[in-house]
Amino acid sequence: MSQRFVRDALGLAVSQYLARGILLARGLLAAVALGPAGFGQWNALNLILDYGGYASSGALQGLDLQLPAPTARGEAGEARQLLAGAWTMVLAGGTLLALAVIAALALGRPTMLRGLGWSAPLMMLAAALLQLGLQYHGSALRARGRFGAVSGSAAAQALLGGSLGLALVWRFGIHGLLWGWLAGTLVALAWVRLAASDVPLRPGAPAEGIRLARSGFVVFAFFAVSLVLRSVDRLALIHHGTSADLGAYSLGLMAAGLVLYVPEAAAAVLYPRIAAAAGDTRGLESIRGQVARAHRALAVLLPLAAGVAMVWVAPALSWWLPRYRDSAGAVRLLVLGALLLSAATLPGYWLLGRARARPLLLAGLPSAVVTALLVFAVAARAPRPLPVACAACVGYGMFAVAIAMLAARDLRPGPGGRLEFAMSSFLPAAWAAVIAFVACRVGPAESVLAAGTRTAAVGLAYAPVLWWLGRGLGLRSLARQWVGREVRA
Repeated sequence: MSQRFVRDALGLAVSQYLARGILLARGLLAAVALGPAGFGQWNALNLILDYGGYASSGALQGLDLQLPAPTARGEAGEARQLLAGAWTMVLAGGTLLALAVIAALALGRPTMLRGLGWSAPLMMLAAALLQLGLQYHGSALRARGRFGAVSGSAAAQALLGGSLGLALVWRFGIHGLLWGWLAGTLVALAWVRLAASDVPLRPGAPAEGIRLARSGFVVFAFFAVSLVLRSVDRLALIHHGTSADLGAYSLGLMAAGLVLYVPEAAAAVLYPRIAAAAGDTRGLESIRGQVARAHRALAVLLPLAAGVAMVWVAPALSWWLPRYRDSAGAVRLLVLGALLLSAATLPGYWLLGRARARPLLLAGLPSAVVTALLVFAVAARAPRPLPVACAACVGYGMFAVAIAMLAARDLRPGPGGRLEFAMSSFLPAAWAAVIAFVACRVGPAESVLAAGTRTAAVGLAYAPVLWWLGRGLGLRSLARQWVGREVRA
């Protein structure tokens, strides 16, 4: 791995963690302020925001694929036509989203949100519609190479929206969180609008929008399948469980998000390079090597950090979130699921960058369907955090294996390459989970002293895997180079 890649990836990871750290703090304090039942309602509401981002039905993904070329050629008329067509689809999708949410509320669905009335769901709907506007402007800015404006607006949204939510949740509850997020989203939207004030807000030809949706549909469908995979557990608990069950479960979802931030940061750095290397054999081989080494490094290092975190879950919950102490097992299982899913992150982006979204979708779709059926079947019988987390973890693993094995033939060609890729991708996570779960069964679960002892045990037991699979990555050299650069700075 090159120093430049490490610098870019770590820099992006740090920026993401700073912004998302505020959101994590907001989530933790919201869990304290709202209690399990209120926190469950908050996470149920967030599904409106999550699924609302896909209301354009692939038009924005198509725009991302088609807009850069005319923008680079300076063909403003064609670029404006594409933007107007995409905006038509955004408006149409946003209208359908609003009608669907209003219809569900009128029917009293979901029952988990009935106690909130209409105001909180409608505020979240407003946030989702504003987010569509942010995505639309973001596509235009990325095509122009204005990545700083996009990342700046996202940071402003997270920092302002999260900070205001932190301040308001104690007095106003869920509505305080929503007011804060709406304020942050409005500031972010103003930010991107000032950076791209010429982006059209008048709808274009519907035919152009439909054409964009068709061109971006496969990429859209893959990300939609990924969203279903990562949200079906919440949907199952909303349907079969209680808001308190969902609230306790959502702590594990936050922990899983932390695990996935690092590979997603690496993917954000590598994906443009993968796409840019298309047609350049020499450049493609170089970036193939970077992706393979980065993937292997994450597969080796991330499980150690996650394994250590697992042994501290019970003491942390008993000290800071005692009302959630019974969710420790679900949190650990979701961390394991995120570890397995992280093994598919870089391979998945490699395939997307190589314009192989269709086989990627065909590989991931069956796993997502099986996961949905499994999670709902388990939730129907035992609508509690631990059983649902176990089912979700199995589903994450199936999805990750399908994606990783599809990419293995590219990233590790040759005899035995797929088997070696599978072992280096999943063996560290499996071993770290085994030793962490075994360690957690020894001694008092919530003892800080016992957790410290377990940490040492996990580190010692994981050392052989680190030595075996970490060879050839240059981890020592990179660490020395990074420390030396920081000292010189």
